This record gives sequence, structure tokens and C-alpha cells, in this order.
Amino acid sequence: MQEESPGMHFYCLYIRTGLEWNFVEEIQPKLDSPDTPCGGKLYCLGKQMKLKNGKEYKDPIFPGYVFWETDSLNGLHILQKGKGFLKILPQNSEPHFLEEKDVDLIRSFLRYGMIVPIVHVDFDVNDRIKILDGYFKGQEALVKAVNRRNKRVNFEVELMNGTHIIGLTYELVKKLDKN
Repeated sequence: MQEESPGMHFYCLYIRTGLEWNFVEEIQPKLDSPDTPCGGKLYCLGKQMKLKNGKEYKDPIFPGYVFWETDSLNGLHILQKGKGFLKILPQNSEPHFLEEKDVDLIRSFLRYGMIVPIVHVDFDVNDRIKILDGYFKGQEALVKAVNRRNKRVNFEVELMNGTHIIGLTYELVKKLDKN
């Protein structure tokens, strides 16, 4: 087993896909009990989604993974009894806590809660946008077309005396004020 250093660590539990939320609901109360030899918090990171018929549901960002923040592995046997538990990664006999870069990613998600809500973004033709990432980072552009179904905006760039259409997802652009 990996040697514990003082403080809380994150571990990744591999859960049968589709049972992640149920696993957290079943096991978290057991971890919160004063009779449990260890504590900690279970996290299933997800996003709120909407079907075409309007019905909403939670969808895991990392299917099959539940993250466990704890200062002790003494209660691992409690987690192993949970419905859908497959193993603690990389394997039950040698669990390893996550590296700092992975913990930073999880914590960045958790700043917004375990469930990322549906974010309503509207772009229209002729809106001014600023590109947030990628090759065109920092540039401003004029929206030429919007694909709402695929959540993409198209804009023009000039290259070698010609105009080319580039498409980016909503996440990579920000709508600018009309000023």
C-alpha cells in the first residue's frame, strides 16, 4: 500500500457505469457515521443535461469514476460493499492517491459544485465575440452563422486575400457587449 502522508488525499474509485450517483447516495451516509473508522467525502462530478423533449437529467463528466477525499484508507472495506463498486484505482491491493495536477482539476470543477448546471448562451449573427482559447485566442470576430444544435459559432478570417469560415464551440468564445 502507498504510504500515507498527513492530510486529505483524493482517490479514484471505479464504479459500474450508470451507478455512480447511487453509489454516492448509498455510501456517503455510512462515511458520515461516527461509527465508521474513516470519513471523507465522495464526489461524482456531473453536468445537467436536457433532452429534446425538455426532460433534464444528470450525466457524469467522468463515467465510472467517483472521487473519494479522505485522510485514511481504514474504511475501504465499507466502500467495497457499495453497489456497483469495482475497485479503487489503480488496484485494490495498491491504491494510490491522485497526483496534484489531477486534484487541481477536480477542485476546479468542485468550485462550481458537483453538478454543472445548464448554461444558457445565445449567439446571433453579427454578434461580436472574443476568442478565449486556441489558435485565435484574444482575437475578436463577428459571428457569421450559429449552429444551436451543435453549440457552435462560425466566423470569418482572412487568409491570403481570401475569406475562410472557422467554427468554434460556445465554450471557446465569449459574447462581447454591443458598445
